[in-house]
Amino acid sequence: MSLYESQSYLDQYLLFHYGSSLQIDPFQIFPESFLNFAKRSVTENLDTSKERLRALDLGCSVGRSCFELSRFCYEVVGIDYSNQFIHAAETIRVEGSVKYNSLQEGSQFNSYIAEMPEGSRPERISFEVGDALQLPERIGKFDVIHAANLLCRLSNPDHLLKKLPALMNEGGSLVITTPCTWIGEFTPMENWPKGSTLDWISTNLSGSFVLQNTQDMPFIILEHARKFQVGIAQASVWIRNS
Repeated sequence: MSLYESQSYLDQYLLFHYGSSLQIDPFQIFPESFLNFAKRSVTENLDTSKERLRALDLGCSVGRSCFELSRFCYEVVGIDYSNQFIHAAETIRVEGSVKYNSLQEGSQFNSYIAEMPEGSRPERISFEVGDALQLPERIGKFDVIHAANLLCRLSNPDHLLKKLPALMNEGGSLVITTPCTWIGEFTPMENWPKGSTLDWISTNLSGSFVLQNTQDMPFIILEHARKFQVGIAQASVWIRNS
């Protein structure tokens, strides 16, 4: 079974996407800039005052970024490889919330509720299980593509980068974030970037996209009350040229 189909990962990612600052960081160790990554990857990289027609969230996980995109995009398609993640995201979209547990220690858990963000537009969102490397032809083109911490979890990320131009309308915005964690469990070594990840992305995209901005985006994932995963995603924003 994939790690991302396990209950423990589902709980961790529901907390990562929807948990309050105190729930994610119970000892209040980290600054606010480390929290709410799934929201910040949208709001800090896109002009949310500009309305768009269609948005695609590749590797949408449990869906928080889709709800943020729905505030200014009229149609949002969220795709993830995990059945569990998509089921949870759809439950939140339809029912408004889903219950989950956060491991404290041993066999002790706290029970929380992941709630749909206030002001989001669930009627604009559709979630589906899918493979970012084998997207259906019917999917069409988009004005926004958001791919957060996805590339280094793909078996052949180069294949996705080469597909992106055909998925995006002229003038559209592409957001890619990655912690650049290249491990053979997900990506065979021969498919890793040969140099820096940003240079490799640029080489693949430079013929069809113009780099608009880059920034480092810290994030934390709580494994249990006394253990955190701390990462710094490299974010790059690209504009589709003509």
